[in-house]
Amino acid sequence: MMGVYYEQDGITIYHGDCREVLPTLAPDFSVVITDPPYSTGRAEQEFAASGNIAVSLHLASEKAPVMAVFGTSSGRGIEFIRSSIRRLPHNRVLVWHRSYVNSPAAGPWRWDIVLIHMFGKATFGRPEASSLIQTNGTKSLAIETGHKAPVPTKVMSHLYRPFAPGMVLDPFMGSGSVLLAAKEAGGTATGIEIDERYCEIAANRLAQGALFGPEVTDGR
Repeated sequence: MMGVYYEQDGITIYHGDCREVLPTLAPDFSVVITDPPYSTGRAEQEFAASGNIAVSLHLASEKAPVMAVFGTSSGRGIEFIRSSIRRLPHNRVLVWHRSYVNSPAAGPWRWDIVLIHMFGKATFGRPEASSLIQTNGTKSLAIETGHKAPVPTKVMSHLYRPFAPGMVLDPFMGSGSVLLAAKEAGGTATGIEIDERYCEIAANRLAQGALFGPEVTDGR
């Protein structure tokens, strides 16, 4: 059955399809931070999966004034993310550099960077955080969590910190790193995940209070 899977200390996990859950949520979130699943199919299957992700990202854009959306560094991936979110202006791009890459994708360069697209109105001041996030240990994190493509909690903390302790939404929750980042910062968070195995992984991580993953260096 789908519904609220976990709810404690301001952290809520919904087990379900985010296209069904998102319309039931109030637009009260400070920021959406999410890493949509990459389509692994080909031809019609790939287009169907991408269409579902695009709909979900559009629905999520109605819930917060700012979004941080992970995407590939390919031209097609960049255009897909930008075209999926039309309600909010495309602000800028941050870069997550990861040392471990296991991708058979063709090309003379490794696929070792992930682009993080920021949507929403820009703010001005004297920023201290770098636009480059560097980590290692994603392979060991996958083994620890049981999730095939987890994002280190420290990456999510880097993105969430400017909005803490605001409410964060992750419609593609996966292993729950966004929720852990919010919990560490004393904020509140809502995650949505269609795969019950990952709901269990996230709930266990929250219960343990463990912040899996390597430290982030600021790239300077």
